[in-house]
Amino acid sequence: MKQAKNFHDAEFIGLHFARDTQTLMLSFQLASGDLAVVRCEGVTHFRLGEMGLQNVLSRLLISSEREFPPDDIRKNINWACSRDGYEHAMTDARAAYFLSGIQHRRFSILVLEPSIGAELVVVCESVTHVE
Repeated sequence: MKQAKNFHDAEFIGLHFARDTQTLMLSFQLASGDLAVVRCEGVTHFRLGEMGLQNVLSRLLISSEREFPPDDIRKNINWACSRDGYEHAMTDARAAYFLSGIQHRRFSILVLEPSIGAELVVVCESVTHVE
């Protein structure tokens, strides 16, 4: 059985977004020194904030690997849909749509919780550990 990678204290070292395929590739250097790549396909929303010279993860949370409380789903997607100077607030119907989609695996949500630096939320069709 393949052991899950430990992203605690990993460094977020890069991303590549391909608009034509709506694919986002995220690159990490794990605390062990190994590299890890995560692919998000069918990206519908994403937001990256506070990226700097050092971007260390506290946790990498993926809905296909853990359960998200409904309030966390709403909070994270609201943040992903917001911009500087504009805070998005989804309706209850839209929140129910995302919650149902995530629970039935039509969507995935990926949340990068930082220790320092970058924070990231991605809403997409699927998340895959590439390497």
